[in-house]
Amino acid sequence: MIWDFFKMLGQSRVATVKGRVEGKALGVKAKARAKATRKFNDAIDKPLAAAKGKVKGKKGGAQEAGGQKGGKAKGKKGGMGIFGKKGGDGGGGAPQDENFSDDAKTAMVDISGLGGETSSDVVGWVVPTSGSQKGQDFRLIDGKNLMGTAADAEVVLTDAYMSSRHATIRHENGRFMLIDLDSTNGTFVNGDRVTKHELFDNDTIRLGRTDLKFKSLY
Repeated sequence: MIWDFFKMLGQSRVATVKGRVEGKALGVKAKARAKATRKFNDAIDKPLAAAKGKVKGKKGGAQEAGGQKGGKAKGKKGGMGIFGKKGGDGGGGAPQDENFSDDAKTAMVDISGLGGETSSDVVGWVVPTSGSQKGQDFRLIDGKNLMGTAADAEVVLTDAYMSSRHATIRHENGRFMLIDLDSTNGTFVNGDRVTKHELFDNDTIRLGRTDLKFKSLY
C-alpha cells in the first residue's frame, strides 16, 4: 500500500509538471500569433491610412476653394476598411470611388447628328407563293428594290435558277416598274416574259422557279 501511495504521488507530480510545460508552450504560441496579427494589421492599415489622408487633403482643398460645403456633416471617424460609406448616407449601397471629384459637372452632348438617315416608307410587298420561302413577305420601299440571290439585295431569295441580281422593282410617283437585269432565266409577269413592265396590285411575278404575289399599298 505504501508503494501504491508513492506511485500515485509521483504520477501526480509528473502530471502537474507536464501541465505547466504544456501551458507555457500554449502561451508562447498565443504570443507569437498575436505578434503576427499585429504585424499584418500594421502592414494593411498604414497604406490605407496614408491614402485616406491624401484623399482628405484633396477634398479639404476643394471645399475651401468652393466655399459651399462647410455646412455639411463630416463622416464618422475611425477605420473605413476596404469599402467606405459615403458620409450621411446611412445605407448599404455600392461603394463610392473616393477618387471621384465632387466638382464633376454634367456635360451636354449633341446627339442630333447620330440618328443617321431615316428609313424609307413602305409602299408595297411581294410574297413567294412557291419554293422554300413560301409565305414570307418582303417589304418594298420607295425607290429601287433589287431582287435576287445577292446578300445585299432588298429582296433576297434562295433559288438555284435565279441570278444574283435578277430584277428590280422601282417605285416612283406612285407607279411600280419591274425591270429585268439581263437574268439568265428571264423575268415573267402573269406568265409572260418581260424586260420592263408596270406592275399592278395582285400581279404574279416569276423569277427562276419562284412565283411571287405583288401587293401595292397605293
